[in-house]
Amino acid sequence: MNGDKRQPRLAATVVLTRDSPGGLELLLLRRAERGDHNSGAWVFPGGLVDSADRQCHALCSGLDDAEASRRLGIESGGLDLLVAAVRECFEEAGVLFALGPEGHTVDLQGAPGAELSARRGALASGECSLADLCQAHALRLCVDRLHYIAHWLTPIGRAKRFDTRFFVAVLPAGQASAHDAVETVEQVWLTPAEALAPENARRLMTPTRAVIEQLAAFADTPALLAWARASRPVQRVLPRLATRGDGPCPILPGDPAWDEVGRLDPEGSGQAWCEIRPGVPLQLTPGVLRLAAATTGDHSYLVECDPGAWAVIDPGPPDAVHHDNLVAAAPGPLRWICLTDGKGNGDAGQAQGAADLAARTGAQLLGTNRLRATAVGALLGAWPGPAPGTTCYLRAQDGMLFAGVQDLPGAWLAAHGVEWLAARRSFLAPAFPAEEPTP
Repeated sequence: MNGDKRQPRLAATVVLTRDSPGGLELLLLRRAERGDHNSGAWVFPGGLVDSADRQCHALCSGLDDAEASRRLGIESGGLDLLVAAVRECFEEAGVLFALGPEGHTVDLQGAPGAELSARRGALASGECSLADLCQAHALRLCVDRLHYIAHWLTPIGRAKRFDTRFFVAVLPAGQASAHDAVETVEQVWLTPAEALAPENARRLMTPTRAVIEQLAAFADTPALLAWARASRPVQRVLPRLATRGDGPCPILPGDPAWDEVGRLDPEGSGQAWCEIRPGVPLQLTPGVLRLAAATTGDHSYLVECDPGAWAVIDPGPPDAVHHDNLVAAAPGPLRWICLTDGKGNGDAGQAQGAADLAARTGAQLLGTNRLRATAVGALLGAWPGPAPGTTCYLRAQDGMLFAGVQDLPGAWLAAHGVEWLAARRSFLAPAFPAEEPTP
């Protein structure tokens, strides 16, 4: 199996919160340098679920596995995730969600608490388990103080992949955070506004930033807990890796390039661009290239209509540089110049650009005043658009439609077998919503 597609490992993260004079604050820890994409990032305390976490089921207070799993929307194992969240929070941040022998939240400030805190390193190294620690000190884990708020999967192309549940909790009384100086090397409490401010130079991972944005609406912990305790569906988020001018980046569902990146890079290598690069030809599928004009941003398409013979759809304004780029990018001779709309529909620039390119190349200029379906070569069909003087072009073998700026009804798209829309001013998009990609 391809390593990039291996099953993500289960993980749990705790968003620790507290009230301050400035409002709600969140704890962020800086990851130690480990040579991976998380190194040096500011994150919430968290980590992998361990097989030993299951030993703590009988030591949990407030929830059993059935109820924890129901809240997380899984069949079983929900309590494992909550125990892992409690354990990782103690290991990395020094905060322990547990009740002492008297039934009160454990106080880590006194001598007994110092003895507990001294075991953080042994717990992290595996010398002792959380169950051992609880039994030795008569503790019960108060997992019901952690509330499920988010679910993120690492993008397919990452070498290390995690299936992470995020829980929010309030810092217990009598406790203070302390990074472990091993996995985490620095800590800070910030309001969401401070964390998201442009002047905050700390590097935030995409899920961390998204969760902070989610919590920025709450002024204090009572308001946050009222929301967090309410029953509601939590949507799983699986980003995609892409490339932009400043390097690789994850993009989220709803990003304009989301569907195009998924089509061009189904393996998740991150090589598909999520930015339009004017003047740079991009192959959308064999036989179709897109080229954006630097002056207007409008897209022109080079489409193979006969084996070895090409058409330009919407050649753009009278722009010699853009036309130079089209001629240079064409894999074969240009035989046709096609317009989706023309001068009669207010697009005089496209009409003039088409005339200029036809004169330059000797290609046949096809008008838009067609009354019935026709063909351009053997591979491209042409249909009258819904508005007078407009045309739609379809490559049936790809289900790819070129319709300029036209907005076509779903019934028309379905009747013509359209699968993808190649518009004049946007990324490639599916004609109908796509299902969520598999992890």
